[in-house]
Amino acid sequence: MHCRLHHGHTYSHHTMCSASCSGSDTQTNIRLIDYHQVEKAWFASGNFPLLQSIHHQEYPLESGRTAFCIVPENEMSHMLALIVAVVAARAAHVSRRSTGGTQEQEILNELLRNYDMRVRPPPTNYSDPQGPVTVRVNIMIRMLSKIDVVNMVRDQKQLFVTVGRAVIGWFVQFQEYSMQLTFREQWIDSRLAYSQLGYHNPPKFLTVPHIKNNLWIPDTFFPTEKAAHRHLIDTDNMFLRIHPDGKVLYSSRISITSSCHMQLQLYPFDLQYCDFDLVSYAHTMKDIVYEWDYSAPVQLKPGVGSDLPNFQLQNITTNDDCTSHTNTELSAYSNPKIFPGSYACLRMKLILKRQFSYYLVQLYGPTTMIVIVSWVSFWIDMHSTAGRVALGVTTLLTMTTMQAAINAKLPPVSYVKVVDVWLGACQTFVFGALLEYAFVSYKDSSRKDEMAKSNATRKAQKRRDKMDIPASDAYQPPCTCHLYRDMRPSLRDRLRRYFTKPDYLPAKIDFYARFYVPLGFLAFNIVYWTSCFMMASKMYQI
Repeated sequence: MHCRLHHGHTYSHHTMCSASCSGSDTQTNIRLIDYHQVEKAWFASGNFPLLQSIHHQEYPLESGRTAFCIVPENEMSHMLALIVAVVAARAAHVSRRSTGGTQEQEILNELLRNYDMRVRPPPTNYSDPQGPVTVRVNIMIRMLSKIDVVNMVRDQKQLFVTVGRAVIGWFVQFQEYSMQLTFREQWIDSRLAYSQLGYHNPPKFLTVPHIKNNLWIPDTFFPTEKAAHRHLIDTDNMFLRIHPDGKVLYSSRISITSSCHMQLQLYPFDLQYCDFDLVSYAHTMKDIVYEWDYSAPVQLKPGVGSDLPNFQLQNITTNDDCTSHTNTELSAYSNPKIFPGSYACLRMKLILKRQFSYYLVQLYGPTTMIVIVSWVSFWIDMHSTAGRVALGVTTLLTMTTMQAAINAKLPPVSYVKVVDVWLGACQTFVFGALLEYAFVSYKDSSRKDEMAKSNATRKAQKRRDKMDIPASDAYQPPCTCHLYRDMRPSLRDRLRRYFTKPDYLPAKIDFYARFYVPLGFLAFNIVYWTSCFMMASKMYQI
């Protein structure tokens, strides 16, 4: 390396000079500093007594680099001044480099030097020194699956009702659903602003997931969460990004199973509103305020909710009116109106519409066919006991089995559902067909007994009358005529026999059942479907 020191003019006892170095990897520029005015220079440590009388001045170059020019007061220290100038210039250049990873390291070291993660950031609104930190939230739903209506869970939070001096507790029953989402939080921490640190061309942002444990992070939790985990394959699926103005973006990918309080009165015509809340665990509204992101509070990955077997994701709404009130003192349970802590809350509401076509094929179609099959018993001859009994018992058992299978897919609730009305009516019609045959068989047996008694009485009377006839009148000449009859009834005769009201009471009951039972089932369907759609429209405003 060859360095030359160029002397210049002298102004106010300070010599203007310049230095240039060749043979190095950089072209040194000029910095002329008055030693007596800059006490923090590295060569002012007192270890070089020869330099105590050396003057320095600075002159910025267009390249932005920095160098020191040491101007000696006498010729004897000229060589030493030149060496110090070169060393100082190179050290300053290295410490002020604006490219590469060294600058990010210096920025992070500078930001974390006096940073205290135990203290929340200054308020977002600088006009209010005691104001809260505003945390903006964005959620991207990547997958929605496993809407489990059967798995009843007991909420760990007991509800209490005060009746006199007695406290009665019970558990609320919920169903569950699972989803995978990207959860993003954004806030401003002015302590992390690096735009004013004086670095030339600082980075647009710093992605620093490895220092998450060294920064203040909002203590957000999900009250309806049953189980959750952050994805760790291949590495921890999260990142932390710091912007020059101190804006911090924290994002993580999590899978969560959340509870949902479902109302099943109109099952399967129901809409379910599943609330997904997020609340600060320890900071009240005086410290943290949550807000949804203005541009896109909730995002959906294409295809989410379209592959659910029983539900369709109809809509997602957001609001911030779910303020959580929590009391940390047990004595306050005696007065439910006391709420020492109010915690900011955001709520995402999932609106799930049950797919009726699934239940039309799996529920209403099969049960209707079973009811219709049970009506075949009305058209079978009343004396075919084995056939009618087998048909009635088979349809009844099939209906019972299907009802049990449908109820196994539903939670045991204390109220009546519209599907219970349908299944109960279908089972009633099937059981009614079996009872109808039992009644017809009973009437037929009773009529046979009466006819047998009547025939026995008539035969006895004939025997008595025959004993009273004179012998001369007992002879009857043989009949010489021939009677012929076609034993095969025509189609008209058969139809007339089926559709003509018979005089025999058991046959008359079968005749009426063939027409009035289907009409009764049709009337029930009209009332049932009309009532269901009217109740659904009134409850869900559709």
